[in-house]
Amino acid sequence: MSFLVHQYFGSLRRMSERIGLQPAISPSRISASSHSPLLSVMEVSTPKGQWTVPAVQEVSLALSLSNFSASWRGVQGFRSEAISEGAVAICEFDRERVFEARDAAKFAVFLLRNEALEQMRHEGRRVRTELQVHEIFQDATLHRLLDVVVHERRGGFQSGPLFLDSVTTALASYLVRHYSTASFMGGSSRGGMAPAILRRCIELMEARLDGDLRLSELAREAGLSTSHFLRSFRQSTGKTPHQFVLQRRVERARALMRDHRVSLTEVALASGFADQHHLARVFRRIANMTPTDYRRSLQ
Repeated sequence: MSFLVHQYFGSLRRMSERIGLQPAISPSRISASSHSPLLSVMEVSTPKGQWTVPAVQEVSLALSLSNFSASWRGVQGFRSEAISEGAVAICEFDRERVFEARDAAKFAVFLLRNEALEQMRHEGRRVRTELQVHEIFQDATLHRLLDVVVHERRGGFQSGPLFLDSVTTALASYLVRHYSTASFMGGSSRGGMAPAILRRCIELMEARLDGDLRLSELAREAGLSTSHFLRSFRQSTGKTPHQFVLQRRVERARALMRDHRVSLTEVALASGFADQHHLARVFRRIANMTPTDYRRSLQ
């Protein structure tokens, strides 16, 4: 595991151990991992009965991964509800929650570092970024953002940190805009990047195609916040930073495949893909053919 995975796995493991002290939950039924300095995620499976979610001093959200019924005491008093798959919760800050489940349940827990919301506060000139508690609700956009993170975790974060950083920034921005207690104090910056700044950012991407590149590094190069960088880059190029990097990685793979002595595994790693299967999946989506078919077309 990378340093970042080690760093955030520790905090999630401590959280898992606290949950595991409850008779209804076994630590072996909790899987946790992270690939972002601002976001951690774990999946939990619980049997019927009582289980406890510990107090966490970070913004925490939950996404139901199954249908189940449960009772609990929340901010609005005692509640007993049937919870559907895809339901979302913005949990109370630093407060333990005890649930009595009438069915087995599966859900994902997300820990969003406070710094992610602070970035939104500075950009939007908000006085505070405290989120309103919402115990159970439906929000299609929030569901999609959280579901993307779950699928990334299950796939081993093959899309890389730049993609997850972008999703995390979009998640924080959406939460602040729609579920923050503070009002907006001013308009956000608009427009694309100056050509010289855009060129420097692309040069940084090109230099790091075969390795991990963080959104914060690109934003720092441009002198912008992460969310402003995402908007400006897309306005300038028509692509998100992640889409742009994938396009350049496919172009590099095409060039490397001209040398038939280089294996597809070597091509994948040299182009910044996790493995040959990752290369094949992305290459086919962008080039409309497999790497093998492309290599044959060169003969």
